[in-house]
Order: sequence, then structure tokens, then C-alpha cells
Amino acid sequence: MVQYQCHGDTLLYNYLMFFILFSTPSLANTVYTWEDSKGSRHFSDYPPTETLPVTHLSLSPTETIEIPSVNPLQPKEITQKKSIPNSTENKHTSLAISINNLEQEDTIRSSRGHITVLTTLTRKLHSNEKLQLLLDGSPYGLPQTSTEWTLKNVNRGTHLITVVALKDGKRIASSLIITIYLHRPSVN
Repeated sequence: MVQYQCHGDTLLYNYLMFFILFSTPSLANTVYTWEDSKGSRHFSDYPPTETLPVTHLSLSPTETIEIPSVNPLQPKEITQKKSIPNSTENKHTSLAISINNLEQEDTIRSSRGHITVLTTLTRKLHSNEKLQLLLDGSPYGLPQTSTEWTLKNVNRGTHLITVVALKDGKRIASSLIITIYLHRPSVN
């Protein structure tokens, strides 16, 4: 007669632990942020042990967003952007730059230190105009006509990002300066 040994208690324990770990929402509703004496920004569920100025960030529960259903049998409506006239009106339109994929004080988590920056312009660049990304006030790469950048191997911490337009080497327009926080894992 073959007898099977059942590890029911261990199996039940594993299922219970899995359920507890993955079905409960995050219990931390408050995040503390502070800057230490070395200038490093910290984020934690607990306040610092030292007496430093602390900012409390309250986290609200996640919101559910309903996505409207799309009927595949009906053609999707396409909204066309207003085309930029190529007359003399375009030559006199002032250039404005906006960074559209980063928000002020965004936190970016990247183990490789990669940051993507996407911009939009109010008009096309002229042949003698280029865009230059500035990271912490210094040029990143060479001036270019593309409105996209992929920053690589950026150190963790607080960074300032802005994009400027140059005409014959002179600044003619600038985006707002965006402050971002880059988090990279570190080994202590």
C-alpha cells in the first residue's frame, strides 16, 4: 500500500502568506522627505532620527479610471492638428518650448540612470535653429533638431532639466526649468 504524505500545514501557510503580502494595499499613508547635512534628499515611512526640517506627503488611495470602450466596427475619429502655415506668418511666430513628459518634482526610478525628455514646440525650427538640453545648467550632448532626448547614466539625486532653442548660437527661447528626483538602487 502506497501512502502519500500531505504537507497541508505548509501549503496553507504559503497560501496565507501570499494572500497577505499581495492582496493588501500599501499601509503607509504618510511619506516623510528631508534633506540631510550632505545635501541628499531622503524619502521614508518614518521621520528622521535627527532633528531636520521634514516635509509630510500624504498619499491618497489610488483612483480607478474607466476607459471608454471602442467599437472596432466603427472607424475611430481622428482629430487633426491645426497645420502650421508656411507663409511669412510662420517666420514671425515666436518659438515656445514645453517639456511634456516630465512634471515638476517628478520622481524617476531607473536602475541605469536613464531619463527620457520629450518636448513640443509652437512652430517648426528654422534651418539655423537648434535645441539644446541643459542638465543641471550644463549642456547635455550637442545641439540638435530633434525634440527627444534619452539621458543615460545620470547620477541619482535632484536634477534640473530645461531645453533651450539656439539661433546662430544665441538663446532665443527656453522651456521652464523642471526639477526631478532620480532614484537608483545603491549598495551600501
